[in-house]
Amino acid sequence: MSLFGKPVESKSPATSAAPRPTTMAPAIPSSGQSARSSASSSACVVGAKTTVKGDLLGDEDVVIDGHVEGQIHISRDLRIGQSGSVKATVEAQSVVISGELIGDCTATNRIEIQASGKLTGNIRAPKIVIAEGAVFRGNSEMSTRRSS
Repeated sequence: MSLFGKPVESKSPATSAAPRPTTMAPAIPSSGQSARSSASSSACVVGAKTTVKGDLLGDEDVVIDGHVEGQIHISRDLRIGQSGSVKATVEAQSVVISGELIGDCTATNRIEIQASGKLTGNIRAPKIVIAEGAVFRGNSEMSTRRSS
């Protein structure tokens, strides 16, 4: 494989294999770096070209730039990026929506729908922020208790 469109020079097998990890390794961390900088340093990132179907459970911050269908139950913060699309029942500490969420959303701390965000479903949290330009269709309840 070539880097920046330049052909790879022909070398012996021992030396031609060595540059590959050096060239590929820096590309992996930098691709998710912008998503991780908006969340904590130990965030789980669902990339823009990734689809997850099923339950997503965890105890770390989650950033979704791809697609998730199912249920999300995390004890930390959830961020749905502008390219993120979620069709799920969501429970988290805090939820920030810049993309699209279809489903009910419960947060123990706060739910924020940013200007580019769209939420279709019911929301429940002690603090709810809906930015000008955001789309929200459903019911809201500002409460700390969970319904049975």
